[in-house]
Amino acid sequence: MAAEPNLIRRHRLFRHFWLARSVSLIGDGAAMVALVLLVSRGEHAGTAVSLILLAESVPRFFGPLAGALADRMGVRRLLIGAELVQAAVFGVIVLARPDLALLVPLVAVAAAASTVFSAAGRTVVPRLVDEADLMPANAWMGTAFNLQAALGPVLGGVFTAWGSAYGALAINAGTFVLSALLLTRIPALEPLRTGERKSLLGDTVEGLKFVRHHRVARAIVLLLLLGLFFGSLDNLALVFLAEHSLNTGETGFGVLSASFGVAMVAASLWLVRAAESRSPVWVLLAGWFFTGLGLLLTAAAPVLFAAIAMQLIAGLGNGVANVGEETLLQKAVPGEVLGRVGGTLSSAAFFGSTAGYLAGSLLNPDGNPRLVFVIAGGGIFLALALCGPALLSARGALGSPPDGKPAADGPEDGGLPLSAVPPVASAQTIAPPGGTS
Repeated sequence: MAAEPNLIRRHRLFRHFWLARSVSLIGDGAAMVALVLLVSRGEHAGTAVSLILLAESVPRFFGPLAGALADRMGVRRLLIGAELVQAAVFGVIVLARPDLALLVPLVAVAAAASTVFSAAGRTVVPRLVDEADLMPANAWMGTAFNLQAALGPVLGGVFTAWGSAYGALAINAGTFVLSALLLTRIPALEPLRTGERKSLLGDTVEGLKFVRHHRVARAIVLLLLLGLFFGSLDNLALVFLAEHSLNTGETGFGVLSASFGVAMVAASLWLVRAAESRSPVWVLLAGWFFTGLGLLLTAAAPVLFAAIAMQLIAGLGNGVANVGEETLLQKAVPGEVLGRVGGTLSSAAFFGSTAGYLAGSLLNPDGNPRLVFVIAGGGIFLALALCGPALLSARGALGSPPDGKPAADGPEDGGLPLSAVPPVASAQTIAPPGGTS
């Protein structure tokens, strides 16, 4: 069945999943701001903020392990468990009001649960919706993630200003409970793999080997890693471009910074209606192309309004690329390893952005922000040159086989031998046509 604009209205199961993810993500975005504000008011504020951010970030590097867990367990059970763990953690923080020594490991536990949810959540959409609806569904999921970035921090600041940081954290705990309740409405989504199981570590290693040998998965992961390595330079240089090169002050920087996120939301909303006839390969590559172009043109922006326009181009590209990436991954990777590949992709994103921030500090962004934008845009084009050919050559292998499984590379295409990939137990589409980040 052809995808329709009203996927959320007509597809009940997907609607429950999208609502659960949206509520949870927005609450999480608000909580992160509240946590930072909470610890920034005590002694050794700089160290405290760094430790909280570190506790939030480090578990994200264990995405392949979380993905292996997602491929071994019933997905619904894992998602609900992850949400309830996070609800319990933030409930403890609100009630016990721990000092920093206990707060940091609690935040790390919540981040670990979030990492598990992210890996498991990546396997849900292709098992709920028909193939024709994959890209519109992923565009809807993209709106949830983009709203987290756009609304979460604002709500966190407002809740903290009007009430307290603990009030914002209590609301976040409630969003996890609400999300868990919504998730009870989706199917159990039992593991797709059959046959003998390895250990959790063995499954993790197998997933990493799959990414290494699967041409499309490898190209997607490498493109995201390199793209975020260079793209993260935007975050470092933007404030200096606004204040030093364009002389706009704090308000100008705020508007300039918001334009990227607004464009990402707009891109997701556009693809909700315009995605069904487009190739995910071209959507992914075009998205990264316009991201790189926007960053390069930002370097040459003579005035604030020109810089805003260029950031809008970059943000639109980034939003489009995210949807293409997710759809391509779901079409190219067998469902029984999708959790591990998705977990690896998430970790690649965190590794790329973290490495980019570290490397960017060596480029003197405050002294020459325009040069940093040139490097950022040029680096993204370099990443496209490296990864684009592998993605373009795989376009013909992305159609679904008759049984509904995503197509995977055969041994002649650089994929694992078929014996290395356990067979899929059943077709991946759970809901009947029209019946359902």
